[in-house]
Amino acid sequence: MFAGRVSGHPILPSGSDGSAAPGAGDGPASTQAVVAVDRSDGAVRIVVTGEVDLANAAVVEQQILQGVAGAHAAVTVDLTGLRYIDSAGLWILFRLGTHLRTAGIAGEVLVPARGPVRRMVETAGVSAAIPVRPGPR
Repeated sequence: MFAGRVSGHPILPSGSDGSAAPGAGDGPASTQAVVAVDRSDGAVRIVVTGEVDLANAAVVEQQILQGVAGAHAAVTVDLTGLRYIDSAGLWILFRLGTHLRTAGIAGEVLVPARGPVRRMVETAGVSAAIPVRPGPR
């Protein structure tokens, strides 16, 4: 298992659902995400916590792709601990779905039962690229 910490200085947009990027209105903020990868029995579980936005999306995507490298039958991306995701983070999920489908790997994304992350994932139509279901919590 490995985990990485991602930091940066975000552009501070406000989501159409009323959510705001971390630190919005408080001046410059540091956006942080942690990507933890656990491989076992031919499956990969990737847990992303914190916030994913334009400032850290490239590094988060790189860590996720490193996590799925190799021969795996299934990949689960757990976003149940994610507090914020913007369009840059959503594009990671679309590209991951395409990558997994092309490689013949089953994939799914777990989202919180309710809240802004689930609304953003549903509104963007991520399930067209990779199955989305509510996760535990």
